[in-house]
Amino acid sequence: MYLFYLAMKTPSGIMSLAILFYTFILSIICPALINKNKNAAIRILCVLPIIAAAVHFSIFRTLMFDRFIYLYLESILPLALLLPGKSKWFAAVKSVVSSLAVVGVCIFFLFNSINFVPHNYTRYSYTKSFKKMISTLSNEYCLSSWKKIDYDSLLDEYLPKVEEAEKNNDKTAFAKILTEVTYRFYDAHVYTDLSEELDILVREELSGNDYGLSMIRLDDGSVIAVCTESDSGLLYDEAGIFRLNKIGIHDGTRILSWDGKDIDEAIESVECIYPGIEFPVKSNEDVLRPIFLAGMGGDSVKITFLDDDGNEREAELENHGSYNNRLSWAYSKLFGYDAFGDNFYSDMIDDKCGYLRITSENYDNFLDAKAVIKKGYYPELTEYCASIIKDLEDKGMKYLVIDIRNNMGGSDFVAGALASLFTNKKIPLCSFGYEDQSGYHSKENHNIFPDGRYSNLPVVVLVNCKCMSAGDGLAKFMGDCPSVTLMGMTASAGVNQNDGGCIYLADDICVKYPSNLTLTFDGKPLIDTDDTRENRVPLDVQIPMTKEYALQLFNYESHDPELDYAVEYLENKAENE
Repeated sequence: MYLFYLAMKTPSGIMSLAILFYTFILSIICPALINKNKNAAIRILCVLPIIAAAVHFSIFRTLMFDRFIYLYLESILPLALLLPGKSKWFAAVKSVVSSLAVVGVCIFFLFNSINFVPHNYTRYSYTKSFKKMISTLSNEYCLSSWKKIDYDSLLDEYLPKVEEAEKNNDKTAFAKILTEVTYRFYDAHVYTDLSEELDILVREELSGNDYGLSMIRLDDGSVIAVCTESDSGLLYDEAGIFRLNKIGIHDGTRILSWDGKDIDEAIESVECIYPGIEFPVKSNEDVLRPIFLAGMGGDSVKITFLDDDGNEREAELENHGSYNNRLSWAYSKLFGYDAFGDNFYSDMIDDKCGYLRITSENYDNFLDAKAVIKKGYYPELTEYCASIIKDLEDKGMKYLVIDIRNNMGGSDFVAGALASLFTNKKIPLCSFGYEDQSGYHSKENHNIFPDGRYSNLPVVVLVNCKCMSAGDGLAKFMGDCPSVTLMGMTASAGVNQNDGGCIYLADDICVKYPSNLTLTFDGKPLIDTDDTRENRVPLDVQIPMTKEYALQLFNYESHDPELDYAVEYLENKAENE
């Protein structure tokens, strides 16, 4: 029933259901029309769904064809009723087969595209499409009231900039504005999706200038240089050759001020606006602010730092190109470990510590959908995960690291199936629902059904701020289990709504947003931060950013100190018990 409810909220869902019921009616009346030799009428009736699909396609063109291919296939299936043959038996077979085929394709389309709410504004000017985008988001973005989004202020602030971009016919400037607007939602599910070419141009502009270093703040409050120039890459040209290390700056050097401001004051004013990076949780963005600050300045910046003897010194660093490559390097060292291998990959780290990597909450499309219908009960995946852990136990495992860093999401029901192994209690998974003038309302509750066979196994779940959506859900559900320690240098992203809203403003610019709610049983958005941007999936242990840790993390060799910290934590815990 909830699938039907969601389908009725989108024009494409309504169209798919309309074709389904239309085919049912058509399959009933076609045999009678055949007997009366009403062949022309039958042809017209069978072609009408294709005409509807053609109109649909003309609106969205090739922009979203891959998302609607099953809807278009559904519109073609009634043509099977035109197959030649007048016998009653053959007519009945045609009616049954075509109806069943339409049912199957319709259900597949709805399960895979039910949250997809598309809008095509590419035919409008930048200004008009921007206004329509703001109006659409205010009507359809499911967390507007939760995050207290002020759409009038967004329109007032950014419309003049959009008008200027339109006047100059500057698509890069328009894309840059949209990237900043979506940043203001503080929701990793609200973002500007750009073509590869345009994405590179926007990154180049937003990253700033390269002064030969990046920076990170340590837990003691000090800020140090990282990713500095060493033996390669001149800071100045031949007229004044010297490198950062020649003036006493290297990885680990403490930076005291930046461009005339105290370093803490300078960092506090930074906003990390950049394609593909969003920070719902403020404390996660705080970690990145020094990295972004290192690209901010003019043709040169004046800084003060402490040299290796502890003396305060001044230097003027000149801009020598775009900061984009160094920013990407620093970001990748902070969050870019290899998280993109096989899902559910497992191995032994040493003779006692097992390792399980979950890159996304996807297992089997059919079984994942079946778990939704069964309201969270997913024994097939629970048994599969149990078999992985049992295999590690057979190899001598005494404790386990489950690595969900950089996990980009999927289905909360996959997350619940894994979490069920570590709890003896039936706990809430999520609820689907809606919002009206009186607030949010839970409509359909789903649970984690306890298995509990590993409820006493010591487990560390490693997260970072690129763990999002159903990855966020897995962090929460695992964190609620008694033997699990949630750990990371940063918390998970802080988002868990159903993605799907899609606004095309140009062929290579699309703004995406969540349109359907995932709630707690008491009717609050699950996991997502409100306007305070406070983390709602707190870490049990935050990995400290010491100087030693930072120098390991940002070196030029492949290394994973977060995993080392997790293993050492479990070893110490085992020794003390």
